[in-house]
Amino acid sequence: MSIRVRREKGSRGARPLDIPVTRVTAPVIAKGWTFFYDLGCEAVNQRGDRPMYFPGRVFVAGLVLTFCAAAAGIAFAVEKEPVTGGLLSLPGEGAPAPSTAVPPAPPAPTMAAPLESPPPAAVPAVTGKGDDTSWGVLLRGGYFGVPNFIADELFYQHPDIAGSSIGAEIRYHGEDGGRGVASIGLAVDYATAKADGIWQKEESDTPAPAAGEVEMLAFTLTGYWSLFPSWYLHPYVGIGIGVAHATGYYVDEDERKDADYWVPVLHIPVGLAVELGERLQLAIEGRFIDGIAIGGALQVRF
Repeated sequence: MSIRVRREKGSRGARPLDIPVTRVTAPVIAKGWTFFYDLGCEAVNQRGDRPMYFPGRVFVAGLVLTFCAAAAGIAFAVEKEPVTGGLLSLPGEGAPAPSTAVPPAPPAPTMAAPLESPPPAAVPAVTGKGDDTSWGVLLRGGYFGVPNFIADELFYQHPDIAGSSIGAEIRYHGEDGGRGVASIGLAVDYATAKADGIWQKEESDTPAPAAGEVEMLAFTLTGYWSLFPSWYLHPYVGIGIGVAHATGYYVDEDERKDADYWVPVLHIPVGLAVELGERLQLAIEGRFIDGIAIGGALQVRF
């Protein structure tokens, strides 16, 4: 075994020097043996110049063996683990090559996950509803009274009972909008009618002259249902109740009698509507509202 000593860069000569391990360890072991032996003999001589006995010899031999084992371990470590980056190297090897280890590549930059695109907006299914309005204002007007074809079935003789009506209504259509099936309306109607002629209920009755006039202010709450609301021309029906204040007079046997009273109202509308766009509706309708009302209505939705 030998130790190779590599010259520093820049020193003369590039050839390394080989130094056997025995040239290093042998003098050390010899010096150690002599030192410890002399130390033991001096200690014995101080006790009376008596020769070293067995215990002293064992002590000295143990020290020497310990020192030799340490030297051998150092030589063995040099052989097994040569120093490649310093000044020492093992025999038979050339100058240590520079390290070729490739440093680990830096971790790839972490990329943020792409943002998920929002789901496409749901497209509502195509229905017959042409608008999404929920409220409407309706104006109506026309004839009010008792038509002759109805009076003929009730009386043998009768005067004409005719007048007019005008009204307004706030209509709520709900979530289905103005082209939905159902709606509800709160209405106020003013109507007036006059009669002047001969009354005779049965043919056998005595005819009697009669005259009168009535005015009515009615408040009603009505539910409406449209049939085939997706059509631009569709019928509708409704039913409602309310209350009315009636005033007027009538003549009975040449005696005038005044009237002023509150009466319950039954409201039954039937009509045919035509859609004029998303917000306009025109209708013709007939209604029973404690009398017969026939006319038209215009609704504006919003």
